[in-house]
Amino acid sequence: MKVCFLGGELDTKAGWGRLAKEIIDGVSKKGVDTEVINLGNDISMSFFKMLLLAFKIRKNLKNCDIIHCFDAFPWGVVGALANIGLNKKMVINGVGTWSVLPLYQKKNAWLVSWAYKKADKVLAISRFTADEIQKKVKLSNIEVIALGVDLEKFKLCPPKSDATGSKKVILSVGALKFRKGYHISIPAAAEVKKHYPEIKYRIVGDQSGLKYFNELKRLVRENGLEDNVEFLSGLSDQELRSLYCECDLFLLVSVNEGHSFEGFGLVHLEANACGKPAIGTLGCGSEDAIKDGYSGFLVPQNDIMATSEAVLKILNDSKLAGEMEQNSYSWAKANTWEKTAKKYVDVYEKLIK
Repeated sequence: MKVCFLGGELDTKAGWGRLAKEIIDGVSKKGVDTEVINLGNDISMSFFKMLLLAFKIRKNLKNCDIIHCFDAFPWGVVGALANIGLNKKMVINGVGTWSVLPLYQKKNAWLVSWAYKKADKVLAISRFTADEIQKKVKLSNIEVIALGVDLEKFKLCPPKSDATGSKKVILSVGALKFRKGYHISIPAAAEVKKHYPEIKYRIVGDQSGLKYFNELKRLVRENGLEDNVEFLSGLSDQELRSLYCECDLFLLVSVNEGHSFEGFGLVHLEANACGKPAIGTLGCGSEDAIKDGYSGFLVPQNDIMATSEAVLKILNDSKLAGEMEQNSYSWAKANTWEKTAKKYVDVYEKLIK
């Protein structure tokens, strides 16, 4: 069985690139012959460009049993166009924003809807993503397969020393953009500081969105958090794991921005794999990444007080924190990339029977 994967550059520093690489590597280990076709990262490409790309890759697809597109737009559309006349089995991943937003764009809605209907299987990475797709296009071929975590890369941390006394550490990982909700978590950290004056809040992520980054730095100053908040970027996996081990909990309170949303929240699982409870938000894909009250907490979006209360609930209760650390690792073990890859292979095998 040979699967041709269509997508952009496999940048593992980005959530999309990480999930794509993990799926490709995972199914390869299970004996699937794979070919990766890089179509570039232009998410605003015209229909003419998609048509040219489709024509260009047809020769690669002739020897494949399955075409697997890593998002609906633009790669799912390119895959569906290229498959005209080839009649290969086709899978489209519903990842997040670019699985849904184009369905609300006048020039792209019909194309993306058509691509979904041409797919033999649509695999959404969360129930929320699946529901958002189906608000615009009714599908009988959609299934949810959640993402996983690499337990070798994100290993369980040793117990955190309490030698720091009242000094607690919160960690966030994700690009500095509005959808990640840092404009909520920073004021929430200010509320936590009232109880833990030496609180450290480390925010790790791409800082290229300068307008939002400057807004966050302004919030830090306004809330008197200059000595508490630290912005970091460009870290290695080893350096990142060290930060996971130093923190008491993980925090990423994503917010929906129109039809742009958190498709899953893989970083929550990565924190869990290190034994750290995670706090995320309701109304997005994080509902599948976090088992509420077990591996962490889910709070309403845009709610500073609910966010700070969830943080304090963990910091104030060492017994609860200890239980959640154990639960977090158990939750991560139940959601590994190995298990996710097996589900993908099962789908492939059913399609080509």
